[in-house]
This record gives sequence, structure tokens and C-alpha cells, in this order.
Amino acid sequence: MKRRFIILIVFFFLMNIEGLQAQVSDSLRLSILKENLNRAMKQDSLYAEKMDFSISNMPVSQLIKSIAKASGLNINPRIGEEKLITCNFKQIRIIDILYFICKEYALETELVGNILSIVPYLPPIIEPEIGMSYDSEKKEISFDFSRAKLINVAKTFSEKTGINIIIPNQLFEHRVSSFGKAMTVENAVQCIAAVNSLIAQKKNETTWALFQAEEGKSNMPLQNKFSFNTDELKIDSLGLISAHITNSNINVIVTDICRRLKKNYFFTDNLDRITGIYVEKVDINTFLKVLFTGTEFTWRIENGIYLFAKANDNNPFGSVKVLPMRYRTVDKVSDVIPADLKKGVEILTFPDLNSLVISGDQRRMMQLVSFITDIDKSVPLISIDVIIVDASDTNTREAGISFGKGKEAATSIGTFSPGIDLTLNANTINRLINSFNGFGSINLGKVGPNFYAGLKLLEENNIVTLRSTPKLSTLNGYKATLKSGETKYYKESQTNIIGTQNPLQSESYQWKNVEANLTLDILPYVSLDSCITLKVDLSQSEFTERELKDSPPGTTNRSFNSIIKVRNQDMVLLGGIERNLTSKISSGLPFIARIPILKWIFGTSSRTKKVQKLNVFIKPTII
Repeated sequence: MKRRFIILIVFFFLMNIEGLQAQVSDSLRLSILKENLNRAMKQDSLYAEKMDFSISNMPVSQLIKSIAKASGLNINPRIGEEKLITCNFKQIRIIDILYFICKEYALETELVGNILSIVPYLPPIIEPEIGMSYDSEKKEISFDFSRAKLINVAKTFSEKTGINIIIPNQLFEHRVSSFGKAMTVENAVQCIAAVNSLIAQKKNETTWALFQAEEGKSNMPLQNKFSFNTDELKIDSLGLISAHITNSNINVIVTDICRRLKKNYFFTDNLDRITGIYVEKVDINTFLKVLFTGTEFTWRIENGIYLFAKANDNNPFGSVKVLPMRYRTVDKVSDVIPADLKKGVEILTFPDLNSLVISGDQRRMMQLVSFITDIDKSVPLISIDVIIVDASDTNTREAGISFGKGKEAATSIGTFSPGIDLTLNANTINRLINSFNGFGSINLGKVGPNFYAGLKLLEENNIVTLRSTPKLSTLNGYKATLKSGETKYYKESQTNIIGTQNPLQSESYQWKNVEANLTLDILPYVSLDSCITLKVDLSQSEFTERELKDSPPGTTNRSFNSIIKVRNQDMVLLGGIERNLTSKISSGLPFIARIPILKWIFGTSSRTKKVQKLNVFIKPTII
């Protein structure tokens, strides 16, 4: 009898507590309601105006619209299910009638600017407590919960027992109720599933999966549709992910990865899509990049939180990154980025920090950063030795005999192994140039320092003329240009006659110029095998004698262009364009020098033929 009395007291006590909680909740609602209305009245004094009206069975929303129209206030009723009101009021303030309506019909207000919205009141949901205890020695669990979220039940069950319960994303908010005492883990999971119309499936000794019964009847196996086996997804001690998943839901994969790595995450959209992935020992960013390839999903990291969403143009879900260049200048980098990588990404050049500012979709940004990293390599610097030579070959035929003794002839020496270090003497260089007929190229290999001494000796002997010996430097893929020349002027006169009956004649003149230049353009490309491809473009113009004193000087032009490939520090000879000059001189006694046979005794004749060849020696060196 005493026990029953105690139970009744406890019952009435609990009932009173629930009633007290309801009163507190309702009092708080009305307090917030009154505060919102007072704020609205402070912004617009029309809420304090008084009105008279008498209505019978009028919809509440229609009454509120009539009040707004009559008073000129911005009131938006969004009540939903229509409710009727009957009342008779005299000289009542608008704010009071709105408070009365909201109180009697469970409504609340929302104030945005000077717009007052009236909407149904939604009481706060108090999550029920999940009673659960686990005996680790007996391996038995007891539980008691009602209308609890399935996700909360699964978390509590895993924390108590160490058994993972996998549920699909669409069941996170599903409400379940169950009761059990001293049950095994297996029986407990099956009990929770059975009383809530769910199906439980055991994956292994530490993992269970719950799903709805109608989904379990699908032709696709459950593990392919929602989850995966434990051995299909592994994470080592360094946080590197290995996944051999044939067919599973992206939402489940991402959730499991973030939980195992203890990453904070948030979903703004449901990533419900079936996919497969096979990767070995990759970090989480690379894993997500591969997982989301070909999908409409994307992600970004903000304050250590992984945010997942669907990427679209109306609601871009991206981030901003400053990418500094390590080896090359930022100039023109954006020009070489493929158009496909630029879609959905904005790229700005920031020369002050030699960086690119990239903003847009996180997934596309990672692809773009990977591409830029691949092309951000050290650009080779190429030093180019150039020797431009005019080689002369003069043949003279004269009547008479002459004797002489030449200098001791030099010999050619060189070593060919190991490597090539060729030393050419003056005679060898001269024979090489003279035998180089027509346009073409000869690779001389690596020449020694005596090569330059030999050219200098030929110039001293008037055999060759060194037009220019510059040393150019340029980056790989950039043109090096040499230009030198001279300018000559000539006078251009103009006679003007002014008038007809008494014409006056005036003369004016101006000086004009003509240029003769030597222009050399070399564009190098270095390949991985240290070979250098050279695009060479040479043009040379020279002045000829003036026919008249003030006439424009004549010019002769020679040019060639070539594409050659040489190894590092090899010298190549280009050219072979000829210029022929012929002259004939005769002298002797008058009249007698014209008689055959006698002219050889009393006269002399000389015939000279001069051939000039334009040659270019080029020696590129990678620094």
C-alpha cells in the first residue's frame, strides 16, 4: 500500500513538472512576442494607432491584411492553415490586437527592417534522453529511449559498446523507440531494428548497418548502395588513405573518412551518388579530389572545417589561394593555362609578390595548382658565342714570274677521346671555310681556345674579316637579338616655281638617311637530353659606292635563316652565301701593248677574282 502511494506521488510530481515546463515555455514565447511588437512600434508609430472593428467568422489572415491596408503598415501574414476569428473591439491599438491574435492562435512574429511577418509558432524540440548502460564483463547492454534520433542512438551505442553502427544519411533524423534489458549486442541491434521497421545487417564483428526495409529489397546489394566492408577502406598511422571500394555512396564514404580522421565537417547538400574508387596511401585532400572527379560536388576548408556542397554557378562554393612562383616569373603564366582548367576559376596576376591569386571551386583550384606546380621549373639560361665572318678567296692572274718563300706551315692537332676538344690552326679553318660551298651547316663539336686564335691570325693575314663577335645571353624559349650597322645621309633637292607672269624660282633640300645593318636573331630551345635547338635568322646589308656625289648610296643584302640542333657547348658553322667580285687591269707601252705576242714583252695584264662568303659560327652553352 505504501509502495503504491509513493508511485502516485512521483507520478503527480512528474506531471506537475511537465506542466511547469509548459508554462515557462509559453511565458517565454509571449515575452519574445511582446518585445518584437514593441520594436516594430518604435520603428513605426502607426502601430500605436487605435481602430474599431466588429467581425464574425473572418479568416485570421484576412483580418491582418485588412488591418495592414487600413493603417498603411507592412504586415505579412504567413499563417498556413486558415483559422477563423470572431470579435468586437472599440478603440484598441493595432499592437494590442496583433498581440491578442498571436497569443490566442499560437502565432509568433518576425521583424525584418520595417516588415512584420506573422507565422505559426513552432515549439522548441527537446531531444529525449537516451538511457543506455553496458556491462563490459558480461557483455550485456540495457537501453530505454523513446522518439530519439537514430543518429544519436547509433552514436551512444558505439560509445558504450565500441560497436560501429552505419546508417545512411537519409535516416539521420529518423525517430526510433525501443526498450531492452541485459541483452547481447547482437540481440540489441536486431531488437532496435525490428521494433522500428528497420533491417539490421552484420558487416563484421565490430560493424553493423541499419537501413529501411523497402531499400533492402532493391536489386542492388546493400553494401554497394550504402556502405562498404571495413577492409575496403583503411587509414594508416600517418593518416594516409587506401581505398578499394567497388560501389558505394559518396555521402557514406566522406562521413566515414572524416570521422576516422577526426576532421570537423559540415554538409550543405546531400552527396547522394554511387561511385567506386581505388587509391593507395593518399592524403585526404587528394582522396577527395579523386572521389569528386566527374561529379557536381565540391568542398573547401574553412577554419579547419571541411565544408561539402554541390557546385553551381548561382551559389559558388569556393575559396581563395595565393600561389607564389618559385622558379619563374609570374608574367604570362596565365596565358599557358589550358581553357578547361580556367573554367569556374578566376586567376589574377600579382607581380609585387611574383604570385597568382586564384579563387573559385576548390576541386578545380587543386587541378590548377597541380598544373602550375608542374610548369614552375627553373628556366635554363643560355650563353651564346657568335662569330660572324666574311671569308675572302682572291685569285689573281698576272704576266711575269715571281719567286718567294712562305712561312713554316702549321699542323692540325686534336683529341677525340674522351670527349672532343678540337683545335684548328689557321690553314685548317681557311680550308674549312673555303670548302663550305652553298648554304648549310657543319657541327664542329667542342672547339678548343686555339680556334679563336686561328681566326684572329686569318684576319691579320687579310684572309677573313670578323664582322662581329658578340656574346649573347637569353632564357630558354626567349629570342636573343643582335643589331649593329651604320647610317649614311644624302641630300634630296626640290625646286619650286612660284607665280606665272613673273615666276620666282626657289630651291629647298632635306637630308635623308639610309641604314645598312647586321641583324641576328637566335631563339634557343633546350630539351631534356641537354640538346639545344636553335632558330637562327641573319640579315646583313652593306653600302656600295655612290654613283653621284649627293645620290643615295646603294646597298647589297645577304640573309639566311636556319633551324639546327646541337649539343651543349658544340660549335656549329652556318652560312656559305657567296659574293663574287671580278676586276681586270692592263698596262704597257702605247700601241705596242696592243700587238699580240709583243704585249707580253712590252706590257702586263692582271685579272683578279674575289669571292666573299658570309659565315656564322655559333656556340651555345647552358648555364
